[in-house]
Amino acid sequence: MPQLCPELTTKLDSLKQLKQEFDLEFTKIKNSDSKKSNNLISIRETKIKLNQALQEFFKEFPIFGWQEFYGDYPRGLTAVEKKTNYHEVGTFKEDTGAALIFLALPDGRIVSGSSDGTIKIWQPDSQGNYKNTQILKGHSNHVFTLQVLPDGRIVSGCDDSTIKIWQSDSQGNYQNTQTLRGHNYGVRALQVLPDGRIFSGSMDHTIKIWSPDQQGNYQESKAFLEHVGQVWTLQVLPDGRVVSGWGYNSIYIWQSDSQGNYKNMQTLRGHTNSVFTLQVLPDSRIVSGSLDNTIKIWQPDSQGKYQNTQTLEGHTSPVCTLQVLPDSRIVSGSVDKTIKIWQPDSQGNYQELETLKGHANSVVALQVLHDGRIVSGGYDNTIKIWDGDKVE
Repeated sequence: MPQLCPELTTKLDSLKQLKQEFDLEFTKIKNSDSKKSNNLISIRETKIKLNQALQEFFKEFPIFGWQEFYGDYPRGLTAVEKKTNYHEVGTFKEDTGAALIFLALPDGRIVSGSSDGTIKIWQPDSQGNYKNTQILKGHSNHVFTLQVLPDGRIVSGCDDSTIKIWQSDSQGNYQNTQTLRGHNYGVRALQVLPDGRIFSGSMDHTIKIWSPDQQGNYQESKAFLEHVGQVWTLQVLPDGRVVSGWGYNSIYIWQSDSQGNYKNMQTLRGHTNSVFTLQVLPDSRIVSGSLDNTIKIWQPDSQGKYQNTQTLEGHTSPVCTLQVLPDSRIVSGSVDKTIKIWQPDSQGNYQELETLKGHANSVVALQVLHDGRIVSGGYDNTIKIWDGDKVE
């Protein structure tokens, strides 16, 4: 982290100390043969204090919500081994549906959401090979989106119009602990802010905000963003603004006022078909993938206004999924059955670096792992692992 002012350093150190106290109390209870009620009350009070302190901190210093305190959460990987010359090293079949979304957990496990309505947990062995260790059931339609909360709970959004929250026990097994209802149609996009709020985008033309109480239970906020079209994808910028892509070729950027109400501050136009996927580069540029087969790069000016600075052409069918890496490389998956890796030059302009072929149908889900491997899911009902040569 760069040099910080003394006030910010003091507050950050206080937060870290509070988190260490919580971890210590949790470890004592976990290793104790008897779970005394006063110990449980104590750790619950510490958790409430930690959550309150976090929310106050991130309101005052929102950009630090994306940095050191949580490490991998929520902006994804902070370091990835750089590799090239990728090739397929593993394939496993999904018997009942296609993997539509992936989520990498900090402990190395992968979570996948499926077209059969299930969520699967994949555990790596010592050789890095993945095995399905748990299947979470409860949704009744396609699971299109997954996120992780600051406390490690998983959030899933489904075409059954619900959002579910999943809590793990001491053995790492997940159970559904809350179901959020409020959308009228399918939930296609989720994002989690550092203060724990959940943003959900739906086919019902709304973006809803869900806020946790002191016990971590979620309620729909009064504030919501009324969209003019179906919401297919969401991202959050480092300054807290929300970015949405939708079914009428445009991208909206939303900013909150002092009361927490969001307004559309800018509309980005340039795509000629629906915007299906969004990502944010480390330098705050926005990357958009569209049903017009292109990927666009959007650059902010000194006032935070975005302009399209480059259009990447190479896919021959709609772009369904994107990943960005800490070194600013972009990975894209398409209905044309391919995965492409895009490399920026010293001026930040992108060129196609590699094309990975192997799927027999559309590539709709991607996840990049710490060790540089790429996980892909396709409508051929397979999950593929790709590895390459390490770049020294």
